[in-house]
Amino acid sequence: MSKKIKIGFDLGNDSLKIMALKNGKWEFYELPLPEHIMEDDVITMPNAFSAFLKKIKKELHLPKGPAALLLPASQVICRLVSMPYMSEEQLMLNLPYEFNDFIHGEPHQYHCDYALCDTVMEEGQETPTELTMMAAAVEKQQVSAYVNMFASGGFSIQKMLPQEMGLIQLVQAYRMRNEHTPDEYCFMDLGYLSTRVFVVQNDKMQITRRIPVGGKDLDAIVADILHVDQFVAGSYKRGNHQGILEHNHCMELYEHLAVEVLKLINFYHFTYRQSQLQGIYLIGGGAGIASVCSILESSLGLPILPVEELMPNLNVSDKTQPKHNFACVMGLLADLEEEE
Repeated sequence: MSKKIKIGFDLGNDSLKIMALKNGKWEFYELPLPEHIMEDDVITMPNAFSAFLKKIKKELHLPKGPAALLLPASQVICRLVSMPYMSEEQLMLNLPYEFNDFIHGEPHQYHCDYALCDTVMEEGQETPTELTMMAAAVEKQQVSAYVNMFASGGFSIQKMLPQEMGLIQLVQAYRMRNEHTPDEYCFMDLGYLSTRVFVVQNDKMQITRRIPVGGKDLDAIVADILHVDQFVAGSYKRGNHQGILEHNHCMELYEHLAVEVLKLINFYHFTYRQSQLQGIYLIGGGAGIASVCSILESSLGLPILPVEELMPNLNVSDKTQPKHNFACVMGLLADLEEEE
């Protein structure tokens, strides 16, 4: 179906993921970023990045018009916030100060937005006494930089979201389509810089934790084994050159990661005694490594669930990438209204 926004981007440190509606079908693309163009969630060469966007727009025949962007994790703060009931105008005035302990600089230097969570009111109560919401803050300067870089590359960014909101929207859309669904959904994003664990409960992000183990560490191990630089090692990793992903040193990294994740899962169960996690959905570049999946499943005592089951039954082109890499982008586009 026709959407107002027909293309979504997920900008990572290692690759750019794209979900685009072309000729009535969704096509997914994952493109390695040029060397040194992105470092630690920061685009270090804006002009080169815009040129890269121009090139792929032409080569892939990507659609024109409004686009949406998932913000890199370190560029946005997203947290669960509770505030006394107030008008929308008052809320927008006070919300920036909820981020005082997390931001650098002054609150007026940040864009803030929110999504209200469902509120349970007592019988006879007309208005809630408290507002619970998922709130986000991002530097205005950073927003302008992304808008300008993508505009120079031929795309008009009209919507930005943190990864957390993309996952919440993915879950909400799934629950709208299906009855008798669980309340909790655990995601593990096996990213380039780190691994992030999320638990979505109903319409809120119940917990977010970061483990400093990611694809970058795996690249370093591959580079050391094969005596190549890390950029070349990344290409060998993606192609599993000579079965390198099953090397003993790589397996040790997976086992270390599993131990750290197990600590988080145990902490979550201890903190939320009523939790009933059905399993874990793996997303991100590392989710396609079979050995990682098997070690996590055996170590955690929870099944690894296919994230595809959460995704809508879209009209998807046969020329597609593994869907687990695009769960967040699909969530980014999940709540967009259809054109009349």
